[in-house]
Amino acid sequence: MLQQHLEKLCKELEIKTPKLSEKNLFLFAVANETVELKDLDPGVALHARIYELPKKKKEELFIHLMRANLLGQGTGNARIGLDKDEKFLTLSLGLPYEMNYQTFKESVEDFINYLLFWRDEVVKFQNEESVY
Repeated sequence: MLQQHLEKLCKELEIKTPKLSEKNLFLFAVANETVELKDLDPGVALHARIYELPKKKKEELFIHLMRANLLGQGTGNARIGLDKDEKFLTLSLGLPYEMNYQTFKESVEDFINYLLFWRDEVVKFQNEESVY
């Protein structure tokens, strides 16, 4: 299902369809972003780096991000976290396996929109005195 939906989406966007990597991931590049898609069987996982973890005001930023994660309200049901080395903020989303193409397309679009939004938010947060 994932491969067929991804092929159709790439055809609509007139971009090259990604190949399955050795790690069983599709690396989907769109809007200067790279999103990893993985077939979970059942389910699909989307994962991407948001931005490098800022060195200053980390605690304030974490509080801001935890509020966004609360019930998925600020993330479209995705989750903001850290990569395994704790150097990058990440965005992750799990999708149900049985979904039609339209739902898949809208979910990927929403995920990328939230990714771009949170990248801008982190940059803006770094440049502000405080969000409180």
